Amino acid sequence: MKRFLFLFAFLLTSFFAHATHNIAGEITAKVVLDASGNCVNYLTYKVTVTTYTNTQSPADRCELTIEWGDGVSTILPRINGQTNGNCQPAGMGVDLTSAGYPSTKVNIYEGVHTYPGPSGPQGYTIKVKDPNRVAGISNIPNSVNVPFYLQTTLFIDPLIGCNSSPILTIIPLDKACRGQCFYHNPGAVDPDGDSLSFRLGPCLDTNGLPVPGYTFPNVNGGGNLTLNPSTGDLEWCSPQVAGKYNVVIYIDEWRRFPNGVLPIGTVLRDMSIDVINSCDNENPIIDDLQDLCVDAGTLVAFPVNVDDPDNGDEVKLQGYGGPFNTTPSASLSPVNLYLPIPYTANFSWQTNCEHVRLQPWPVTFKATDNDSPNSPSQQVPLTDIETVNITVVSPGPAFLNVTPQASTMNLAWGVNPCDPLNNFCMGYRIYRRQGPSGWNPGPCETGVPAYTGFVLIGTTTGINSTTFVDNNAGAGLIPGVDYCYRVCAYFIDGAQSYASPEACSELLRDVPVITHVDVLSTGTNDSIYVGWVNPLANGVDFDTILKPGPYKMELERSPGFIFNSTTATLVNTFIVSSFYQLPVNYFDSGLNTLDSAYTYRLNFYHSTDSLEGNCQPASSVYISTTPADNSITLSWQYNVPWTNFEFNICRFNTVSNSWDTIGTTTSQSYLDDSLVNGVDYCYFVDAHGSYFNALLPPIMHNRSQEKCAMPVDMTAPCAPVLIVNSDCFIGLNQLAWTNPNNMNCGTDDVVSYQVWFSPNEIDPLQLIATVSLSTDTVIVFSGLLSVAGCYAITAVDTFNNVSPMSNIVCVDNCPTYVLPNVFTPNGDNVNDFFVPFPYRFVKDIDLKIYDRWGVLVFQTTDPDIRWNGRDMNSGKLCTDGVYYYACTVNEILLEGIVPRELKGFVHLFGKDVGQPQ
Repeated sequence: MKRFLFLFAFLLTSFFAHATHNIAGEITAKVVLDASGNCVNYLTYKVTVTTYTNTQSPADRCELTIEWGDGVSTILPRINGQTNGNCQPAGMGVDLTSAGYPSTKVNIYEGVHTYPGPSGPQGYTIKVKDPNRVAGISNIPNSVNVPFYLQTTLFIDPLIGCNSSPILTIIPLDKACRGQCFYHNPGAVDPDGDSLSFRLGPCLDTNGLPVPGYTFPNVNGGGNLTLNPSTGDLEWCSPQVAGKYNVVIYIDEWRRFPNGVLPIGTVLRDMSIDVINSCDNENPIIDDLQDLCVDAGTLVAFPVNVDDPDNGDEVKLQGYGGPFNTTPSASLSPVNLYLPIPYTANFSWQTNCEHVRLQPWPVTFKATDNDSPNSPSQQVPLTDIETVNITVVSPGPAFLNVTPQASTMNLAWGVNPCDPLNNFCMGYRIYRRQGPSGWNPGPCETGVPAYTGFVLIGTTTGINSTTFVDNNAGAGLIPGVDYCYRVCAYFIDGAQSYASPEACSELLRDVPVITHVDVLSTGTNDSIYVGWVNPLANGVDFDTILKPGPYKMELERSPGFIFNSTTATLVNTFIVSSFYQLPVNYFDSGLNTLDSAYTYRLNFYHSTDSLEGNCQPASSVYISTTPADNSITLSWQYNVPWTNFEFNICRFNTVSNSWDTIGTTTSQSYLDDSLVNGVDYCYFVDAHGSYFNALLPPIMHNRSQEKCAMPVDMTAPCAPVLIVNSDCFIGLNQLAWTNPNNMNCGTDDVVSYQVWFSPNEIDPLQLIATVSLSTDTVIVFSGLLSVAGCYAITAVDTFNNVSPMSNIVCVDNCPTYVLPNVFTPNGDNVNDFFVPFPYRFVKDIDLKIYDRWGVLVFQTTDPDIRWNGRDMNSGKLCTDGVYYYACTVNEILLEGIVPRELKGFVHLFGKDVGQPQ
């Protein structure tokens, strides 16, 4: 048997030794397109598995098994390299010796799979497992016996549509030198323009879990290992221990949807870093490069300066990233040539509309020095990485025209110049504000930012949908207001074009425009000044020749903020023969402005009874007050067609018998604090408004009614913070809490405290004590039969406002109940009774005592027991011997009465001369 086990172990070890060969790799996926390059089925993918292996190992995979993540597994053939008789018709991999990686080759396996349907929220996880890794990986214990594992996750859904995973353009093999900074970038490019992020992770086992004992390279090798989550730049400054190290880089793919930015896939790359012990070399240097933002159609051209601290070194520069895979593609000259330093390479990329997208185009430059003949001890080429992001944005519509018609505005604009095939223009977003903005977009400032004052009012669908009718969501626009518009295009990935030029216009002013609803007095016979500007009689807005007099105006009024034409009161009617005799104001009296706002509307007629139209109603400003401790909060409402942009807060000064302006705000509320409780304060608000129209008053002042209030402390103190020190051995609970007057929370008049208690965590807290001094923040409850319970504190101020409860603190008993194992009921008054040792927090017991034959000789529920050794039936003293008991102890705890079982025995020694038996 031992011989068999030895043979099995030998064969197993031999298998692992021959299987070891995997160094690095990844899995990528591309949605399958038809012959015309169109995606017709978002469920069908062509998957590529790329592995890097040691050619010294006898193990060589002509094919690999892949798990597709939907319960299906297939075998993928190796497709690269020359044909191999052992792998017909597949290839044999490509040797990388000439690329600086001797005894290493790259293997590519491909296959096509159609998924049965959407993946659901977990995605489909594609997996490849293969024995085994190469030997001697410093941060993977016994790596020769650790299987190699790769995975990629796809999220497949009709909402996502056709999507391919990122492509990794830089191989996952790199070399570092002990004591020198190491730089690497996977050169990830997303063919769909999706956003990518990067993160580090441990190498995984075949269950997708971290390899047992795995450590990150800097743990074994020293230095600091970081990964830039935006660019993918991996930096290790600097490894201190030579060896082979593996690390996983996750490339996460993101896309913007109506409900936010969501993940749509993840590629796991397992990469290898070979740290050489001694190198007479320093890293080359690429000068810093700035990120760029350019208009589509711009030629992007900039120099890339390369240098190296080592005299005599030559450096080659390579470029990676999306622009090198587009049409037209970017160029770097010279490229991939070792050249004497310093030198300058030139990057060039002719952008066009196909490059417009939300995410920037990352371009990674990698400088690599050579094995300089002047430094014969140099063994490792070192690198520098520099990544620049190029954002390509679309010019916006070239023009925007706005034409008023009745109570609407008709907008028309130019077609957006860009409509990328893979990121097509979804349509346009229309924005509006009152009055010109004076805003011009800054570089790369696409769309219409909120700070400009523009508000999104609508969208159109399709690049050719270049008209829009603004009717203010059916409510109609307001005469007299200068409306300004901007339009921008938006794309399927969330990108936006630059905004169109700004275009402004106003409706025809053929009806009056109210400018003032100003409260003049508040009292028993209140009055409001109503002012307006009459129509423009210029033959365009209102034609007095075509629409002769007599002219009539009706001023109507409704209480509140909404004008109701069916219940409105006719305040006055004005009839004049000439247009220029029309009035421009009216003083409306006999009102009750203290209890109500009022809304006004003007109806305008020509030829006496021909209604030209109604103006937009406008209300007075109405304020409310909310008294509090030493403060009053003012808030106000209104409903007007103009924009109130500023409010002066006025308070009556009883000393000077005049109104003082105490503050200015742009919001619709104001806090007046540092007041005296019990004193009456009176206020009104002066609203400053405008139509932002040069032909109307630039600033209009409209006052609210006067409103008085008295500050009173209705604000409860803030909650104290409680701690409880409990000593269950002596039956004592000490409560200590913070004084809210000292907590910097706005409380300064706490005068007493309430102590709340519940014996358990279920029952409600009950008031059990009060503390009458605010400085007394400790109370002690002693001599307690039970310390279990829950406590809380509330603070009370001078106005009997009670704070919220403090934190609730619960404490528990520490019950104890122990029985002796011997007693001597012999009448000598020493140990004559079977009693417990001193006990705590026991409600009662259920004790039964049996002789050795199982006969019950005694029972009780009294915790003190006091058994005198006599049989409970006969009354005779029990014979000497061992008696067994079973006792249920009902202990008093926070959760209630909790039973605990005790079982044991007691020795009875009762014989003594002269004692009755």
